[in-house]
Amino acid sequence: MTKSSTNPFFTSLLLLLFLSLTRVAAQEPVKVFILAGQSNMQGHGEMEKGEKGNLKWVVANDKNGEFQHLKSKDGKWSERDDVFIYTWDKFDAIKTGRLSTGYGAFKHTIGPELEFGNVMGDHFKNKVLLIKTAWGGKSLAVDFCPPSAAGEQGYNRVPSQPKDTGYYYVQMMSTVYKVLRNLDQYVPGYKGEGYEVSGFGWHQGWNDRANKKANAAYESNLKHLIKDVRNDLGSPELPFVIATTGMKGWEDKNPLGLSLMNAQLAMADYPEFKENVAVVETRDFWRDIEDSPSKQIYHWCRNAESYLLVGKSMANAMLDLLDSNKKFKPVVKHVATYNSDYLTPTPPMGWNSWNAFEKDIDEKKIMNMADIMVTSGMRDAGYEYLVIDDAWMAAERNEAGQLVADPVKFPGGMKAIGDYIHSKGLKYGIYECRGDLTCQNLPGSFEHEQTDMDSFASWGVDYIKLDACFAIKNGRLSSEDLDVYHQAIVHTRRPMVLSISDFGSGAWAWGGKNYGQLWRTSGDIYPTIRSVYNCANTSGGDGSIHPAFQGLWQFAGPDSWNDPDMLQVGNLKTTLEDKVHFSLWSILAAPIMAGNDLSKMTEETKKILLAAEVIAINQDARAHQGYKVFDKDSVEIYNKPLSDGTTAVLMLNKGSKKTDITVQFNTIGLQGKQKVRDVWLKNDLGEFDNSFTANGLGKHEHVLLKIGSKGATPVKGPAPIPEEAYTVTQAGITYLSDIYYMLKKGNAPVMDANFNGKPIKIKGRKYKKGLGAKSKSSTMYRLNGKAARFKAIVSLDKSSPKDATGQFKVMVEERFGGRVLFDSKKMKRGDKIEIDIDVKGLDFILLEFTGKKVFGNWGDAHVIAP
Repeated sequence: MTKSSTNPFFTSLLLLLFLSLTRVAAQEPVKVFILAGQSNMQGHGEMEKGEKGNLKWVVANDKNGEFQHLKSKDGKWSERDDVFIYTWDKFDAIKTGRLSTGYGAFKHTIGPELEFGNVMGDHFKNKVLLIKTAWGGKSLAVDFCPPSAAGEQGYNRVPSQPKDTGYYYVQMMSTVYKVLRNLDQYVPGYKGEGYEVSGFGWHQGWNDRANKKANAAYESNLKHLIKDVRNDLGSPELPFVIATTGMKGWEDKNPLGLSLMNAQLAMADYPEFKENVAVVETRDFWRDIEDSPSKQIYHWCRNAESYLLVGKSMANAMLDLLDSNKKFKPVVKHVATYNSDYLTPTPPMGWNSWNAFEKDIDEKKIMNMADIMVTSGMRDAGYEYLVIDDAWMAAERNEAGQLVADPVKFPGGMKAIGDYIHSKGLKYGIYECRGDLTCQNLPGSFEHEQTDMDSFASWGVDYIKLDACFAIKNGRLSSEDLDVYHQAIVHTRRPMVLSISDFGSGAWAWGGKNYGQLWRTSGDIYPTIRSVYNCANTSGGDGSIHPAFQGLWQFAGPDSWNDPDMLQVGNLKTTLEDKVHFSLWSILAAPIMAGNDLSKMTEETKKILLAAEVIAINQDARAHQGYKVFDKDSVEIYNKPLSDGTTAVLMLNKGSKKTDITVQFNTIGLQGKQKVRDVWLKNDLGEFDNSFTANGLGKHEHVLLKIGSKGATPVKGPAPIPEEAYTVTQAGITYLSDIYYMLKKGNAPVMDANFNGKPIKIKGRKYKKGLGAKSKSSTMYRLNGKAARFKAIVSLDKSSPKDATGQFKVMVEERFGGRVLFDSKKMKRGDKIEIDIDVKGLDFILLEFTGKKVFGNWGDAHVIAP
């Protein structure tokens, strides 16, 4: 009889199948379970102390083999490589790692987590993460009091106050979200495959049974807890398992104890909790004192077997719920592995307090906004930052020179309000200013940069809005100023987004991406459609840069976002205006920071802010900012190539007359027959040849479209303007009129003519080269350190009023530095000044012309490079 040989084809096939299955398993999302409660969830089951009932004794006397898996073959306690845990001990020291013994209240104790995790690890092929948030001696009535059961006093601080949202409820939820956002730190090998929050376990009650008022409210409070946890986690059917407080066994006849356990058992009988809440009866797990390591009845006499059985029973009950509850559909959520290169891979989204409340903010309002961001669906739509703007701080720093909260507005302090924001699954943003004062004349950060960034890091801040009021007094260029903040943030070792709010001083040009993740392109936005259009034009048009650039798109991308300021959606006159505002910010890949009072938000406003397809255009992974392809007679067309092979197109009528608007496909990188979808209407309009026309668009009316086919070759965007077109790159003379300016404030200059298009004439002499200006005018040019001298002849144009005066300045980089290279002082018509100044080593110069309705000329303006 000969041995059969293996067919190499089938061997290869089996190998490929194995590798495929292995790859699929590796890509399964992490199963996340939350375990919460007080000291018995922390765990006081002894591992070796005592003669009986410790873990070593339990395993040695395990006749049924129920717990033999707790020891490995070498006699050591087993350690899993597929189940991980995040928790802390009795002293609040964080403990993380592979599931094993020692994750109880002490390193020598266990809690329910051990067997809960073992059961889950054996059941799922996914990796499992346990997040255990438990503190000893805490009640549901006060410490864990859920928000919907709280009264009017607001956030509960230590010492706790009745009717407040519990301090430990907030800590519990903020911990959960902190861990979920940093899975790669707690789940070895995590590569961004996502996670599913699959269940919540609760073992608590001793402190509530000891207080009559707390005992009487326990059933109501527990019902609120289940609903609020689900609400804050965005999972209305989340399986919820409760282990009763059975630490005296069936002999417990204490009325308060029985009342509390009946309240726990009652949860499974509520109609809304059928098939999604289970209660584990734990009185069978009680072991007599003489068979236990301790007489601490309230800690299960520290009997390890009791804790093992509680955990195992909770896990089995959880699996039963997961199997039977057909309504629960765990949502896979993705969190990127932390990469310091991209804190904001897409434009940040959130809500900021200023446009709604200005300086009239307080703890209660901010908490309410956080709550509504969850209940309205904003958080789940992508609005992750809640930013507290100016006027949160006290008028004076403390003795250590640190910022402190206004004690009337934020009596709990800024860490406490940050914890509350985090507990809602949101990120915490805060405001400061580069000057010695904020815009509201409160303490600024100048000369306190490291102190303030350290404070923010210690409060758990995720996002800093850094204003520029009074920064001109600092004596530092914006790039120098912001480098100080960047280094201070790095020194804290906490990743915090830096939003550069500098009224549009040209950060896209002078390297804002080296210091922050987004920068303002405009002045402040106001609740008018005119202001919206002006701000949008600074990012998407020629409002802040030479028209040849077609906006600032080529300077945008991950961690480099052009910010035309916060949203006024909900604050404008009409829904139509709100809608066009949101469409513009979407196509421009602008940061989306809502600024309306969420407590007064209409359904129309809510629909706009939650428009999923519009948000998807803004958040598209290609990270390409939209740009204008047409701008004439109050008609604008923008194009934004997308990652799925289609392109987004905005067609807008800013004029007062109805008009038809046509987009030619060859202007947006397409040709021939293409599919067209109306994004706001969520309607496929059909296929069109070479062009699409929107008929009869009235004032502020627009259409937002997706054109093309998903899966097609990505649409090409425009070619970036080459560096030599806006930079001094060659030796000899470079006329400023021959390169594009990179920043424009006020009126744009006219090249090689006066502002009215006529030849430049100064004292009877004509200049073929130069710049014609109208006050006010500021333009920034990139020298790139190449030039040595700047020369020009300046004079008021003869078209200026006879009694007019004007002033010419040449500054280093931008106005915040306050570094003036040349100042003509006030000049009259007929005056002439020749400029010849040293510009060695400068990357940028700013030409500024001011006066009242006056025209000026920079004759023969040029630089000389060696």
